[in-house]
Amino acid sequence: MSFFESKVALVTGGARGIGLAIVEKLLENGIKGVAIVDISDESWNTIKQDFQSQYGNKVLFIKADITDKDEFEGAFEKTVHTFKNLDIVVNNAGISGQNWEKIIAVNLEAVIMGTFLAMDKYLPTYRSGKEGIIVNIASLAGLLGLADKPVYTATKHGVVGLGKSLGADKSKNHVRIITVCPGWIATSMTEDVTDDDLKSVDPSHKGKALYVLIVCLLDQGNKERMSNSLIWQT
Repeated sequence: MSFFESKVALVTGGARGIGLAIVEKLLENGIKGVAIVDISDESWNTIKQDFQSQYGNKVLFIKADITDKDEFEGAFEKTVHTFKNLDIVVNNAGISGQNWEKIIAVNLEAVIMGTFLAMDKYLPTYRSGKEGIIVNIASLAGLLGLADKPVYTATKHGVVGLGKSLGADKSKNHVRIITVCPGWIATSMTEDVTDDDLKSVDPSHKGKALYVLIVCLLDQGNKERMSNSLIWQT
């Protein structure tokens, strides 16, 4: 029996970029169900037909603004109502740009909100096994610094700090927190990158290791005791 066969995941920002690739990998590995939470139904509409024909009712799309607590918690509720359990929460949604208040709201506040909703309420109540898992997608910027993106960098440092702090209490509701700090990956969020060499890199090469890494970390977690808070740089 596959580790994922009885598991259900909720992935924010799951209709595009890294989030979409994570969803695809989870489905390829036989997960019971995935809730894609994204503010853009346009992104979902571009993949909807392929996903539904290939995976049927294993995929649930929920349009929600994760900076709105009611909408975000509503996405959790729809997930457990549909699949009856929830084991993995991936706080992946993130933005860059000039609106620093929105960057903080999406990249940090929503990650904190999703983490506490998962850790304090939904994973302890609805997980199918002994342990729930939260995967927070930070960035290499959360370990270093980007001079031209100070607010983005600050939010990613916050995500790293969140995982380290919460992971210090290993008895906290039997929930493990994995914080992943990817380097540059070609997605819609990095379209404004001007370095020709970086832009020419095939995202399937740069991103493949990250997506496989996350799936491997989730699978390995139930096979051997790992740190309750794992900071992983790619």
